[in-house]
Amino acid sequence: MTAKRVLIDANILLRFLRNDDPKQSPLAAKLFQRAQAKEVSLIASAITILEVFYVLSKTYRLPHTEAARILRTLLAMGIVFCEDGGVTLDALQRITKNTVSFGDAHLAALAARNQDVVASFDQDLRGFKDIQLYDLEREA
Repeated sequence: MTAKRVLIDANILLRFLRNDDPKQSPLAAKLFQRAQAKEVSLIASAITILEVFYVLSKTYRLPHTEAARILRTLLAMGIVFCEDGGVTLDALQRITKNTVSFGDAHLAALAARNQDVVASFDQDLRGFKDIQLYDLEREA
């Protein structure tokens, strides 16, 4: 029997990770226990992960590398899945190694996976040696 797929919102992840709400946090923890027991399969979109990353870094003032490490660990545990072929997990890894935004890291991870060229004015992307940047000046 296949576990029921449950798409989770950022607030579920945050209540589980922060354990800061007397009513919601235990309910989120129970859902994670059901996922660990393979009763349900928890799915988070890349946008949901981005939202949690943003809240952890802006609201809770965690350094980007720490917020990325927490989310990477969560996804690596095999309890929460992101159905993007590992792009979000790769993006979180890139954040821990470079000073970049989640959006830039996700763009670089997607480009690396698909061997696409990236057009951007953002100089931070030059730090990723596994992607090719579109030469805007030469191609103009």
